[in-house]
Amino acid sequence: MIAVESLGPLVPGPAAAGTVPLAANNNLDLVRFADRLWLAWRTAPSHFASAEARLEVSSAPGPEGPWRHEATVALGADVREPRWVDAGHELHLWFMRLGTDPKRFQPRGVHRTSTDGTTWTEPTCVLPEGVVPWRIRRIRGRWALIGYRGAERMYSARPADPVVEVRWSDDLDTWSDPVDVHPGGTECELLELPDGRLLGVTRNEGPTRRGGDLLVGADLERLAVHPLPRKPDSPHLFLWAGEPFLLARRQVAFGGRYDHVPAWCPGGAAIRVDQAIWSLTRKRSTLYRVDADQGVLEPVVDLPSRGDTSFAAVVPEPDGSLLVADYTSPASAGDPMWLRGQLRPTEVHLHRLRRR
Repeated sequence: MIAVESLGPLVPGPAAAGTVPLAANNNLDLVRFADRLWLAWRTAPSHFASAEARLEVSSAPGPEGPWRHEATVALGADVREPRWVDAGHELHLWFMRLGTDPKRFQPRGVHRTSTDGTTWTEPTCVLPEGVVPWRIRRIRGRWALIGYRGAERMYSARPADPVVEVRWSDDLDTWSDPVDVHPGGTECELLELPDGRLLGVTRNEGPTRRGGDLLVGADLERLAVHPLPRKPDSPHLFLWAGEPFLLARRQVAFGGRYDHVPAWCPGGAAIRVDQAIWSLTRKRSTLYRVDADQGVLEPVVDLPSRGDTSFAAVVPEPDGSLLVADYTSPASAGDPMWLRGQLRPTEVHLHRLRRR
């Protein structure tokens, strides 16, 4: 059994001290570095692209605060996917720059800024290509940047499949050429299990693959694919006491199933129907237990969440509990469909999860 303790809103709230957050506070990450918690989040007029979007960074000695403002990243363009990377002596904040058109997805390079805990470097472009970074973590002794490309074509008039890729590095500065891992996926998580196998999960929106995939294998070239009827949006895959868990956005309607169109329907039409249904249904941030042997996700518990929600971040605590930050539409909004939540205010919240 998993117990969820709500620790209250961070933004708007104590973590926003020294800033003026805009209506939408969503894409985020949380890490412990130099004996402090560091929170990075995107603040913008809405969920959609805007030149007013910026990333804010705050830190505190613990969840109880006090929080102080550390940095602002504002490039006159949309900024998303903030990802902390603890390099030991430095803390890196990786993120993606996009365009300003709210109706288009326009990836324009992977950027990075770094701190030693006191001073910050200027944001620089690390990868100019149109790759979208989803996670940077250690896998088998090396840094792996897990991302995807081609998502802009998935939303175009003639949808085409994106591709999940991995790039490798030993120093976080020089990266290998991309290695294609999985066709048809976007947001992808990969980690190394205690038994040495690789475990992954992807979000698929089509036009070919719709829903999600669980990936399990001895190496990247031998990953068995287990299709998932649920679409795990903004997935965060992690080990808790050696057991794999996933935090992701869940659809409440239809048992969470994403693909509603018959297989004979052309992919270009199917993707539009599935996306419309997804946008018009209610959502939750949900913790799943992952069965790597059976290739299934088991819902365990929903976080207090509604409307536009998820993008969870996880920090292990010494007592075995987890600090989990995510974003959600406020309780005062009721239980709106996802699209309505995307157009209205959202908040960053903090929770503590304990195993009983």
